[in-house]
Amino acid sequence: MNNYFMETHHHEWILTNRLGGYALGTGNLINQRKYHGLLIAGDENFQRNHLVSTMEEKVEWRGDEFYLDSNNYSNCIFPEGFLHLVKPWLRPYPIFLYSALPHQNDILIKKEIMMDADTNTVLIKYTNLGHHKLHFKLLPKFTLINHHEINPPGSLDYEEINTTIENKAHYSTFSAKRISNGIEVYGASQKGEFIPNRLVYYNVFYPWEVMNGYPGIGDQIALFELNFELAVGEATILLFSDRKLTKIDSLIERIVKRYQRLPLPHDYPYFPDKDDTLLSKLDFNDSYLFNRKEYLKILEFMLQDFLSNDDIVAGYPWYGAWGRNTMFVVNALLHSKGKLSTAEAILRKYSLYIRNGLIPNTLPESGREGNYDSLDATFWYIILMYKLGKKKNSITYWKQAVNLAEQILQGILDNRTLPFNIREDGLLNLQPEFAHSTWMDVRIDGKAVTPRDGAPIEINALFYNAICSYEAMVNMHNAKSTRPLSVNQEFLALRDKIATSFPKFWLGDYPADRLIGDEPVREFRPNGLIAAALPWQLFTKEQLDKLFQKAFKELYTFYGIRTLSPSDIKYRKKYYGPQAERDKAFHNGSVWAWLMGPFCGTYLKAYQDTKSKREIIQNLSDFIGVFRNSIMRGHIASVAEVWDGDFPHFPKGAPAMAWSVAAIYNIETFIEKLQGESV
Repeated sequence: MNNYFMETHHHEWILTNRLGGYALGTGNLINQRKYHGLLIAGDENFQRNHLVSTMEEKVEWRGDEFYLDSNNYSNCIFPEGFLHLVKPWLRPYPIFLYSALPHQNDILIKKEIMMDADTNTVLIKYTNLGHHKLHFKLLPKFTLINHHEINPPGSLDYEEINTTIENKAHYSTFSAKRISNGIEVYGASQKGEFIPNRLVYYNVFYPWEVMNGYPGIGDQIALFELNFELAVGEATILLFSDRKLTKIDSLIERIVKRYQRLPLPHDYPYFPDKDDTLLSKLDFNDSYLFNRKEYLKILEFMLQDFLSNDDIVAGYPWYGAWGRNTMFVVNALLHSKGKLSTAEAILRKYSLYIRNGLIPNTLPESGREGNYDSLDATFWYIILMYKLGKKKNSITYWKQAVNLAEQILQGILDNRTLPFNIREDGLLNLQPEFAHSTWMDVRIDGKAVTPRDGAPIEINALFYNAICSYEAMVNMHNAKSTRPLSVNQEFLALRDKIATSFPKFWLGDYPADRLIGDEPVREFRPNGLIAAALPWQLFTKEQLDKLFQKAFKELYTFYGIRTLSPSDIKYRKKYYGPQAERDKAFHNGSVWAWLMGPFCGTYLKAYQDTKSKREIIQNLSDFIGVFRNSIMRGHIASVAEVWDGDFPHFPKGAPAMAWSVAAIYNIETFIEKLQGESV
């Protein structure tokens, strides 16, 4: 195996559009998940269909031949196209350079994959960078099934699929429709002609699915064959889509233009080298492929990967829109250039779904009902309305936001339907059956894996901050208006009660995770960091210092923050195995990247007044240094959901998670702000 096999095997690239569609794969293009593929189409309800898995790609010249593609089977990888991979690049979009063996300048093929922002259309471009004319034989492999499913072995043998072909001088096109489910796929090629060729690829193996306890063997089907030649320096484009392709030239131009403002890696192979030096110009020394300015552009584009249907996809490939995650990402969009209107549109959309004072944690999608089992998302919503208002500073906005905040807070106070209540001391209390309404929300057989019943610390800090945000919005309105609004005194009295009761959480050197009655639950989790990082503070400076130091010692890792201290008997060091086993680890030790946000926020609350800007910049940079270096060196294309609690910390869960990226983006944005000031 070449040197890049293990390096590229575990790193994933991703492309997305604004419909929740995506393309996803590994750095060596060997599909490990059932979700890996060249085109997974999405719609306004976040329904997704897996259309194109990969392609059989055979290259011939002067009687020699090799394959670019590779497929997992239970006993082998075949063909061995990965051996011909010289180097992949994951960003700004996936790029792959192939060669004959041994790798040589005579035979070099560049393959690039891009995706349209507004339609479920993927573009694949082949460029001949070598010194010989090459003949290509391609067989696209289709799945035509919901992306959560796979085609069982033998199921495609007699499947009725209607196909059409239209070969023209400028573009050849095809279409295919699976009759049993109505799923369609379309394609177009600049060169060559499509020829009918029905061929089933049996028992393709997805090892990462099997490792997680799911079925992992399925079939794919080729319906067409495409043959074409590329002269030296020549390129051609192939398109796949879920709709009939029209105005193809303008579509290609739009797709390519989407990525033109983004930086290319420093060793990107542009043209054939007449002096046979292209391979020698590639970087194999793990150097930076992007400078800091370029890295920040890539990072911002990573954040935009999750924008979809005036909402935020929580993570790819299997999540839809989640209110809690969306609110965290909206906070990042408020700092993203040109995205203020997007943030406002998302908040406006969620205002239409408020019920009993709560915004939904999940919106209705894919035929499923939305749910309202998230209190923290609702409190984040009010805080974000305040933050957005500071950007807009409009009297009309302030009045609307105040009215909406009052509606939400009154709904919380008047609640008689959901199993939570406000205690005599002002703290918000969750009944056991509603103990999954925090971000630690995993349940097995309806029972919370990480119980949060009682008074969770971050829920009450968020409640306090929501009321403070409400009062601040009233004051901002009244400062601009000749018709002042009255502040609800009941809300303010409740806020003061929470502040008076909050010291009950403090245990000497860290806060309790929750209170049951007045009895503290002595678990050291990151929820105290979430509480500490909020705009209105409930901890003293001394408490902030102790909390941060203990979190740095017991919870911090280079990849995020552990969800439970390793000293706790319930700590699970690995996120591994079937769903039930992974669920037990999810919030009992697994490392979450999004928690870098509250961790760094707590650091700033504790030390912003005592440390120099130079020291703050250095420390924040050190905290997120692994992510920064990984992106700048081209190791990762996004930021994953979770990592193992113990070293070595392998990425797990969703390979691209919205609030993970948002956390890194927020921290980098703050660093940029500090660097713009005198240090």
